[in-house]
Amino acid sequence: MNFTILKKTPLYNSFSELGKRISLPEGIFYWSGRSKKEADFIGTIGTAYAFEKDFINDGTSEWLPCYLADIKNYFKNLKINDLVPYASIAGIQDLRLIWKEWIIKKSNFKEQIDTNKIDHLMKFTSIPIITSGVTSAIFLSCAMFLNPQEYIICPNKRWENYDNIIEMFLGAKIYSFELFLNNKFNFEGLEKTILEVSKTQEKLVILLSFPHNPTGFIPTWEENNQLVKSLSLIQKRINKPIILLIDDAYEPYIYSENVINRSIFYDFQQIEEDIIPLKLDGITKELLMYGGRIGFITIGLKPSWVNNLEEIEQLKTELDNKLSGMIRSTISNCNHFYQAITLKIFKEKGMDKIIEEREVIRNLLKERFEKFNSELKRIDCPDISIDPNSGGFFLFLNLNSDKIKATDFAECLLKKYKVGVIPIENDQEHINGIRIAYSSVDIHQIPEMVNLIKLALND
Repeated sequence: MNFTILKKTPLYNSFSELGKRISLPEGIFYWSGRSKKEADFIGTIGTAYAFEKDFINDGTSEWLPCYLADIKNYFKNLKINDLVPYASIAGIQDLRLIWKEWIIKKSNFKEQIDTNKIDHLMKFTSIPIITSGVTSAIFLSCAMFLNPQEYIICPNKRWENYDNIIEMFLGAKIYSFELFLNNKFNFEGLEKTILEVSKTQEKLVILLSFPHNPTGFIPTWEENNQLVKSLSLIQKRINKPIILLIDDAYEPYIYSENVINRSIFYDFQQIEEDIIPLKLDGITKELLMYGGRIGFITIGLKPSWVNNLEEIEQLKTELDNKLSGMIRSTISNCNHFYQAITLKIFKEKGMDKIIEEREVIRNLLKERFEKFNSELKRIDCPDISIDPNSGGFFLFLNLNSDKIKATDFAECLLKKYKVGVIPIENDQEHINGIRIAYSSVDIHQIPEMVNLIKLALND
């Protein structure tokens, strides 16, 4: 937005530099808003939708956001003390401890085989701090480590809100590398970018997300191991700490056997080098409570930083204080109601039951993932390509920028064919394509939706 009128007023001149800089880009929310009004096929929303009968026994034929079975019961049984009080600044302590157990569960480490790894994970991670959604976790983490004009390293294809948080809000800068090289993770580009930024900064901050938004990319085990090895070698070479922010919003939604089955947090938490992983996750997608706005920041710590276990516990306390200060000075504390709901779900249902119930929805999304990919591959057009994708809620269709501009294509799809998608177009970043959210498209609509995309390509 250009703020043509606002800039003429004394109000604009009174804004801080942040006030002048900040805006809501015409990206996801712009196209999603239009799609709700204009589209018959809505592939814009990063929320898992389905007919209730497809994921709940005795469910209705209503098209609803997917949710865990019996969640309604937890709303009925809450007491006034679960609803009215302020939560602690860092969150309800019992929920923080349970979420740490949940993180250990999600590692997929086996108790009998990986005893040392589990012990290391338990001792050398902080107690999760509760934030107002994963977005807040990303913001607070970036604010903790980035000064204005400092660089953070991100892939060129990324969630648009990263730019809003980092550049427009915090006044820091994004140094991009191309995510893919020959349809694989671009290690060469990442390493080159790290070396360039290390010339002017005493620490490196990197932000990664798998499953990736907007492409749905997840590394293979080979790529994961190479990432750990590559960053370890480069950290020793530059001898500067690397802060690795890991956006795990879509962590459980993995649909391929050929990729890693857990967050990259776990391998980086285990190594001795000063590559410091921060796990940023939450209930939004994991427990399918989109409006709950409960996220977590968990920091991987290194044994070499302390002399004994007493010192590691003191370190955790000090980190608690720092992050609590960030929360207190921004949002004060987080939603007590949804913290209480989440705590009751874990205590009464148990982790295995949560995973079992969520598996029904993961399977629904996996079927859509497979159907969308197979249908798109049937389009015989040299001007499109699909980025590697194995999970999450999205896939990304690249368009030949010499022939088709992404925003023009999205406009054609919406106006003529009633299909809503998110265009992402950035010449500097070499990006020109559309993000399709199959999470919100019924599987029976997919062939027709893809056929309409094909017709728009012919246009």
